[in-house]
Amino acid sequence: MAGLKEIRRRLKSVNNTKKITSAMKLVSAAKLRKTQEAVVRSRAYTDSLKGVLAQLQGGSEFSHPLLEAKQSVKRVRILVLGASRGLCGAFNTNVNRRIESLYRELGEKYPGCEVSSVPFGKKPAEYFRRIGRQYLEAVENIADDPNAWPIQDICQKLEIEFIKGEFDELYLVYTRFRSAISQTAVAEKLLPLDREAVAGSAASLSAATSGVTLFEPNPQRVFDAVVPRIVRATVRQAAFDTKASEHASRMTAMDNATKNAKELIHSLTLKRNKLRQSGITSQLLDIVGGAEALK
Repeated sequence: MAGLKEIRRRLKSVNNTKKITSAMKLVSAAKLRKTQEAVVRSRAYTDSLKGVLAQLQGGSEFSHPLLEAKQSVKRVRILVLGASRGLCGAFNTNVNRRIESLYRELGEKYPGCEVSSVPFGKKPAEYFRRIGRQYLEAVENIADDPNAWPIQDICQKLEIEFIKGEFDELYLVYTRFRSAISQTAVAEKLLPLDREAVAGSAASLSAATSGVTLFEPNPQRVFDAVVPRIVRATVRQAAFDTKASEHASRMTAMDNATKNAKELIHSLTLKRNKLRQSGITSQLLDIVGGAEALK
């Protein structure tokens, strides 16, 4: 009967776990719906900014320090956007793998270059400490809402450092959200901004704009204001993508955990019933044997 007690204990434990994973799945699904709306709005805003830049560049060659590529790349900065919690499947592992692959790519592309990182989120910072890799600074205590992240301050600081020449290129590592079942860890070059790439990505939006656009006080002033906004909007959009991907990964992981718990409960229930039946049969045989011995 000790085996039956152990199975009952395990059944109770698995049932409690199933309740927790099921609740976490529902919470992540609710947060995902809210964050998906933010992702759509953020992308629309970023595309609009790129459309304005495409219009400004039409027929004009404005300059901006954030668009100037360095002749030689000796120092590279990486901005990593990750999660602060686990229980989200392979989300954190995929980000770590993309970081390592980017380090290898930069080492091959720019031999001898100095690479430094700025992790956003507790998990990327823990990964850097675990493998013994140094980072400049880490923003670990981040809110669940990306709107509360200090992206404006970090971007402004990185822009100033880039203009001063403290590093030559800036890369952004984050998880791009495609759907609730598809997220991809990616690395994109953020600085210097690629003028042609930005204009090309907004070509359709710019082409759809009819009429003549007047820029006040003048096109150069508007251009100078739009370029840094595109950098910050890109990072903000990546933050929303990352958070939506985290919620989607956690929802999927908790759904799988709930299904596994149900299967385990079914298996343990069968074992419990078999043991109970075996115990009852054994007791009946003892009673019958005793009755026969008294005859």
